[in-house]
Amino acid sequence: MSDDHERLTAVAGYILAHCLKRITNRDVQRGDRSMRGLTRRDTDRVFEQLDALGWVSRDTSRPQGWRPSDPPRWVVNPEVHRLFQQRAQVEASRRLSVREAITEVLRS
Repeated sequence: MSDDHERLTAVAGYILAHCLKRITNRDVQRGDRSMRGLTRRDTDRVFEQLDALGWVSRDTSRPQGWRPSDPPRWVVNPEVHRLFQQRAQVEASRRLSVREAITEVLRS
């Protein structure tokens, strides 16, 4: 449960901090350190949980160049951003502080 909870929290925070309207496995793999090591199976499980919680729904559209082997894309429920607006601000601020601290360390 703890791994799934941490992963779920990380992806939810990423969605909020970046005000995402859509999200893919690739977005998750570019996220924070705890999200980068996720396999496609792990990511699919997180998205299925977010779907069950009403945060996302599977995007069934097929854009030009779409292949059947492409991983699913997800549409973020706009209500998530409204309901968790304050949490989004806290998460964005926390991520900015971490980036600034890393930049400061690298400059030293």
